This record gives sequence, C-alpha cells and structure tokens, in this order.
Amino acid sequence: MTDTLTIAEIEQAINYWCARQAPGENGALCGQARPLADVYGLMIYERATAIAVSRLTPEQRDAIRTALYQRELPL
Repeated sequence: MTDTLTIAEIEQAINYWCARQAPGENGALCGQARPLADVYGLMIYERATAIAVSRLTPEQRDAIRTALYQRELPL
C-alpha cells in the first residue's frame, strides 16, 4: 500500500464492500464500509483529495487493503 490514498480509492473500497456485504439495519452501510465512510466524509469536509495512510485506524487500513487487493485479482 502506498503512503497516501486518494478519495477515489476510498470510494472504490466503499463500493467494493457494499457490493459484497449486505447492508445493515435500515439500509445502513455494511460493517467494512462504515469506517471508510467516516474517512470519506472527513476528506470531503476538509476538501482533501488524498489522505495519509498513517491517519487511518487499523480497521480502516485493513478494509482498504483487502478491497484494493481484491480489486486487482483476475476473475
């Protein structure tokens, strides 16, 4: 994983998890996407186009790593 992630990569990871896990109660984001949505919202609020991986929690890093790695595997 690189030292920074773009807002597009965060969005792709959210979409990855939403496509693979059922939504939570009342249509809430699934468990893996929810922490990433927090980062995504913060980036929008800060008008940031990228974020340092060091600012992410371990849970967020794992969700990103899995989503981006799986995206690159051939079907």
